[in-house]
Amino acid sequence: MSSIEFLRELYEEYLDWYLSIAEENGVLPRSISGVDADGKQFIYLIDGLTLQPMARNKYLRYVLDEHQSVAYAYGGLALRGDSDLGQIEEVLDVVAADANQYVMGHWQVIRGEGNKVTSLRPMGVTEGTDPEKHPASWYLAGAIRFTDKEKEKYGTLWDEAQPSVMFNDRNAAE
Repeated sequence: MSSIEFLRELYEEYLDWYLSIAEENGVLPRSISGVDADGKQFIYLIDGLTLQPMARNKYLRYVLDEHQSVAYAYGGLALRGDSDLGQIEEVLDVVAADANQYVMGHWQVIRGEGNKVTSLRPMGVTEGTDPEKHPASWYLAGAIRFTDKEKEKYGTLWDEAQPSVMFNDRNAAE
């Protein structure tokens, strides 16, 4: 399977996972999943991270590096639109990417009673070969250096998180 085919498959799996979570629980958590060259995968729900956005993104890169991820999937909510016109919408972004390419989709979030997610309306899917230029698709693109202090801090955070992280082997017989 080519890399883009794998990313499309990973994207579809991650999207299906989000659709089932929305249907069953009415929520859409922020999460990241890394896959290593042997097919070992983790899924990490990151809504509870209290890091500032830049530090959170660097920490997620640290986690992907620690797992020796060659590809990842990411999902999270964002607000889009023009606040001056009062046209703000909540959007679920889902991406699967490696260091060289990505598949990314956007879904408008429809909420109902109790602010629960009732449906997701597709807004489009794109693919590209410039992940460093697109938000949510850059995590494996480019070189990132970690200071010793960051390695220690992020290592401790990752160690503490692992008991609640889901791990599986994509190559295991079903």
